[in-house]
Amino acid sequence: MERNTFDLSLKRKQRFNDTQQGYDVVIVGGGVNGLGTAWDSALRGMKVLLVEKGDIGSGTSSWSSRMIHGGLKYLEKYDIPLVRESLREREWLVKSAPHLVRELRFIIPFYKQNQNSPFILRLGMIAYDILSFDKSLKSFDFFSKKKILEKEPGLNPDQLTGGCAYSDAQVNYSERLCYEIALSARQAGAEILTHVKATDLEVEQGKIKAIKIRDEISGEEVRVPTQVIINNAGPWIDEVWPKDHISLPRMNGGTKGTHLVVDSFPGAPTDAFYYESDDARPMMVIPWKNRYLIGSTDIPFTGNLDTASATQDEYDYILHETNKVLPEAHLTKNDVIYAYTGVRPLPYSEGAKVSDITRRHKIVDHKQNQLDGLYTLVGGKLTTFRQVGEDFGNILSERFHKNTKSRTRKMKLPGGSISSMYELKKEIENTGIPNSLVNRIADQYGKLGIKLAEFIMEKPERQEIIDESFGLTHGEVEWAVTNEEAYRLSDVVARRIMTGLEDDLGLNSLEAVSVICANLLNWDENRRQEEINSYKNYIKRLQVK
Repeated sequence: MERNTFDLSLKRKQRFNDTQQGYDVVIVGGGVNGLGTAWDSALRGMKVLLVEKGDIGSGTSSWSSRMIHGGLKYLEKYDIPLVRESLREREWLVKSAPHLVRELRFIIPFYKQNQNSPFILRLGMIAYDILSFDKSLKSFDFFSKKKILEKEPGLNPDQLTGGCAYSDAQVNYSERLCYEIALSARQAGAEILTHVKATDLEVEQGKIKAIKIRDEISGEEVRVPTQVIINNAGPWIDEVWPKDHISLPRMNGGTKGTHLVVDSFPGAPTDAFYYESDDARPMMVIPWKNRYLIGSTDIPFTGNLDTASATQDEYDYILHETNKVLPEAHLTKNDVIYAYTGVRPLPYSEGAKVSDITRRHKIVDHKQNQLDGLYTLVGGKLTTFRQVGEDFGNILSERFHKNTKSRTRKMKLPGGSISSMYELKKEIENTGIPNSLVNRIADQYGKLGIKLAEFIMEKPERQEIIDESFGLTHGEVEWAVTNEEAYRLSDVVARRIMTGLEDDLGLNSLEAVSVICANLLNWDENRRQEEINSYKNYIKRLQVK
């Protein structure tokens, strides 16, 4: 393999140093909501910088249920506006990223012991359908006990009275979704720097003047002039600023959600299941990449956000609830391939029941804290990131006296500009790439997969398969580094090529991937081994203990 014709690390260093020229807006946090804010603001003509201490989408955005949903559960709290907002954004995503976001059919079994009666559940379904009046997804269906057991014979028949089916959507790779939002923001003019941490802010007479940032790879620090700073760090919002001179009230009251990944099992459903646990919280069994996601928990969390992982109590809880509704499964901890845990960025509400904490997002203006120009996003969901960006864009347009409106609702994500998946696959196939790779590349990259396939076919060495079970090519790794701004081994494996979500967590091809990265990023052997060890340490939180 030829060494890259330009030094990617030097180019990144130059971009980091150039930030000292200043910005209108600096966004802290590269999850979906930060990226959505960068996209909307840049489209309105703001000069935008986004910094992320890790990689794009490496926090909570990677560790959800991977659902793009309207929030059926929110109807219980009569939060009609939030449900409507979520359903509207779900429809936008289904149309704007059809390669990544697909319809997912859910089954809800009705049991006599459920907190909500079948009558209430029926009313909920009708309301959900009415609120999604502009949807392209299927409407609901109701089933008798006999019909639902014919459809899903693995269901526990004891106390079962019937059920219903409805549609939401699923994103197999929320990591790739984050990357495409970032690409949209960059194309709109935003600067996005990963592995760059916000360390402090500068205030003069109660107004924001600058932010200080540190390159987590080189250790270099710079001062960036700016008028506005937006803290979009998800559950990390209370940890961004040094507490010795920035005094703000606690804002994050996040809860921990764990999902277990298992292979298909006896009685496994064809569609997804959404059902009520013993303690009346929602549980799910979701088909995902020829396996199943089961979970999740909803537990107040105050530990290390960077290392949150499944506990024995969570394994026991999720397995018990799954075996209860699907008694043929007999799942044990030995059946778990790996587990992942995320912390939901919910607002802090002292003494409140977890189920009572709102799932709405809130934008906090810290002018009252003598920090005019500092804003914090409290809350936010995967589904509604575009609306969060629009809300911030409206605030910034007023602040900077720009007569602009959001344009994102009429736009598609870069990989989603396709007429159909069938036509996309034909175009990818026409590059000459092996047929065995066409479906996966189309699903992961969408329209971007056409250029990727052409890139792979340019050179024989790029066509080399380095992971047989996944079908990973040498060229995809090279593409991730040279075209998708992956600077660490974990960036490549976990959030670009996506082998990090396979059963082996990417370990089978880790050596080969690291060699390609080392060549492109000019790592010496010590640095390459450090990256391998760092990745292995990163996945410890996912491995079954």
